[in-house]
Amino acid sequence: MEALVGDCMKTYYQKVVSTFNNKVNKAAREKYNLCLVRDPDKDFSRNRKLDMVTLIKAIVLSSGKPIREELYDYFDYSRSTATSSAFVQQRAKLKPEAFEYVVKEFNRAYPCTETYKGFRLIAVDGSDLSISYDISDEETYVPNCEGFRGRNLIHINSAYDILNRRYVDTIVKGTKHTGEQYSMYTMAERFYDKAIFIADRNYSTWNNMEHIIKAGQFFLVRVQDIHSRTSNLRKFNLPDSEFDLDVETVLTMKQTNEVKAHPDKYRMLSKSSTFDFVSKDNPYYPVKYRVVRFRIDGNEEYESIITNLDRTHFPAEEIKKLYNLRWSIEISFRHLKYSADLSAIHARNRNSIRQEIWARILLYNLCIIMIQEAIKHKTKSLKYVYTVNITRCIHIIRNLAKRKGGIPPDLEKLLLNELLPIRPDRLDLRKVKNQSVVCFNYRFS
Repeated sequence: MEALVGDCMKTYYQKVVSTFNNKVNKAAREKYNLCLVRDPDKDFSRNRKLDMVTLIKAIVLSSGKPIREELYDYFDYSRSTATSSAFVQQRAKLKPEAFEYVVKEFNRAYPCTETYKGFRLIAVDGSDLSISYDISDEETYVPNCEGFRGRNLIHINSAYDILNRRYVDTIVKGTKHTGEQYSMYTMAERFYDKAIFIADRNYSTWNNMEHIIKAGQFFLVRVQDIHSRTSNLRKFNLPDSEFDLDVETVLTMKQTNEVKAHPDKYRMLSKSSTFDFVSKDNPYYPVKYRVVRFRIDGNEEYESIITNLDRTHFPAEEIKKLYNLRWSIEISFRHLKYSADLSAIHARNRNSIRQEIWARILLYNLCIIMIQEAIKHKTKSLKYVYTVNITRCIHIIRNLAKRKGGIPPDLEKLLLNELLPIRPDRLDLRKVKNQSVVCFNYRFS
């Protein structure tokens, strides 16, 4: 009864951290049943300073400092602080799946409730993460064509809930095996709610779109415009203006005279292309999609969108609006890498790097849940729409979660000190450049 009363007196923010702690403890209890450690016969079987629970929390709540200083921060500069060597040895026993398990359990504890016309809006995209240089790592090594040394990259494919601002699924691969289309339809196939998957033109393949339809889900994908030689829309008789039309064709790998004579009816797939729905027994596969083409605001250029959404409930203007919402995943990648310090990983070992990717996703989701709650209560009383400085708020929450006293009751006031106005009409050109790995010798302390 005392525990129940104490839990009722906790603030919402303290309960979130308590849930995080409970899920980490659950992973530690189930480590052998769920195969979350490398050697179930001996790993984490003895009492140590860095037991499994402490190790997971230390990795999740770390920032971009050297390992030794991260440990000092976590152990509050105690004389009994674990050594860097002990940390490296202990984390080698842990599989990345341990962090993935905690992420999914935590998301189940705080389900996403915001929807658009009953649909979850899921943006899908990928982002490269620079990791330590290793020319022998064939999975991640990318040579430089200009004669300089190459670099190593890990590719993160994520499904991001736009309205709830939460990562809901992730597939991590080396850049030589990015498999972006495979990642998108795989995440769609294992998604349990009705959703609209929104993606950029890297995902506009026949195979990807058909897999999503077969999974009973909906998609909205940008494609190369009608004039592009590589566009899915080539050979269709489409007007050079704004339109909202249906297109249909028959996909096949056969090169018969019938197929060659009717390019308006058939679309011949190359031998190098992947399409899982044609075979010797079923050589022809009809497809039908809706295409929406609109002019970019303040520009003479056009964007083309392929979708399977019904035009009665989702007119062309809404399709344009929904695609614009996809940009939120780009912003989330920036916060994941620089606010949550994913760009400053603490390892060279590839499994340890995967641990940190999942750890940063967990930290991001945990912080966003708290931030959303604070904004929801405050903005009801304000005339204009405000958000908070995500970078500062993640820094505050991470540091407070490491303290022995835990999250203070007045955390909401601290977060709301970082209010920023939303200026939707501001435009700024995107500055894209390659980001190098943050070398271990140049971490701030």
